[in-house]
Amino acid sequence: MNALSKDLHFITKDSDHETLNKRFQTRYSNLPDDYLAFLKTYSLLTNHSDTTWFNSITDFNETNDENDFKWNEFEILSLDAFDGDVENQQVVKNFWNQHVPIILSVKKGYAYFALHVSEENFGKIYYGQEPEFEETELVSDSFSAFIEAIQKRSLKKEYLDLF
Repeated sequence: MNALSKDLHFITKDSDHETLNKRFQTRYSNLPDDYLAFLKTYSLLTNHSDTTWFNSITDFNETNDENDFKWNEFEILSLDAFDGDVENQQVVKNFWNQHVPIILSVKKGYAYFALHVSEENFGKIYYGQEPEFEETELVSDSFSAFIEAIQKRSLKKEYLDLF
């Protein structure tokens, strides 16, 4: 059970005990322990309108047949926008290699929360939205503090409105 499983703002389904595949683990080899522990507690965690959801292990493994959105959908869109522009595509890849999209939203346009995994900003949570997905703002200094802020409804209103 995770910290949001009893929160009335979310619909949850317990974990099916799948583990992260090697491809994902190779790309994101250094994830915070608190996030990994949380990730293992659910197979579905979404708002009631199913317009904002936490990516799950099945999303990251690309074994979730119920979700039309890929876990890295915004990276794909950015790469497509720079089709033929190798230099800018590399900038996009470098960005997403350091940001794991942990929550995706289509509630008020395309938006996400990402976990930063580079050494410099390790574990911090950032928010990004369309049209410039790679322009972000800091939301929280840690995943645990972010979850606590969701529970206490103490995030900025624009973030809370996504849930």
